[in-house]
Amino acid sequence: MIDKYLERLFTWESLENTERGVEFELKNRLMEATFEGITSVAIDREEVSPTDIVIERSENERYRANEITAENPLHLDLAETVQVIVERDRLRLGVHELEVGLTVSGYGDVSFTTDDEVVEADLTDIDPGERTVTELEALVSSVTEPVTLERLLERERAGKSRKTAIEALETRLDEAEPLTEDEMVRTSTSARESGGGIVDELLVDILESPQRVSVYLAVQALGRGTPDEIAGRTVFPESVVEDTLESLERDGIAKRNDDGEYGVISPIAVLQKRQNDLWTLLRQTL
Repeated sequence: MIDKYLERLFTWESLENTERGVEFELKNRLMEATFEGITSVAIDREEVSPTDIVIERSENERYRANEITAENPLHLDLAETVQVIVERDRLRLGVHELEVGLTVSGYGDVSFTTDDEVVEADLTDIDPGERTVTELEALVSSVTEPVTLERLLERERAGKSRKTAIEALETRLDEAEPLTEDEMVRTSTSARESGGGIVDELLVDILESPQRVSVYLAVQALGRGTPDEIAGRTVFPESVVEDTLESLERDGIAKRNDDGEYGVISPIAVLQKRQNDLWTLLRQTL
């Protein structure tokens, strides 16, 4: 049963590119738990080696994923957070799928799949003048995002007179493929324009997935609609929207009528429902 709640470990809008690689946050929103292993991490269905995953509890406490075992577990109190650092090439703009497998004491091997969006603010943003040419060339060797490369190139060209990394940046930018339509960041139905208050609370702390948020808001805007009509208000294909609607229906958030149209319950009703679900899970665990 815990599987249906695991996605809430992921902190929505925490996915970002940094100089360390790709990072996101996990927050224990369920109950005190002991993790005996991180069995898998995949980004866009590309598996990451456990030796390339760092779990950062604090500035002075870090573990490689393969170091967390039943003999050396990681205990997280309620509301405690850890930063997951994936040492891999930076992600491009757009929505990315994340899969995380865990071994939880008392529950065994469990996993969740979610998604989050990389926006321009999440891209690597440094001052080239603070790096040597060698350091800058090493950094851009793993960057495939045109926006990042253009930003770095513009700053390098405007920098002080020195032997620069302009040639390396220009070469890398020529090699970088333009963003596809699916990778372009669209925020017309995203939480960033949701208006705050109770809706922000719902989007960030409960739905936690930009895909689910976008579909939920699209249904709210329409009042009621078919998967095809709802897909027209999102960046996702109809098949993905239909799967998301079925997921929301299983969670009691959406409901399909005999005409194949979906509606959703109000944000306040969602908050009340999720609170009741958490109390039920806690009672079953105690």
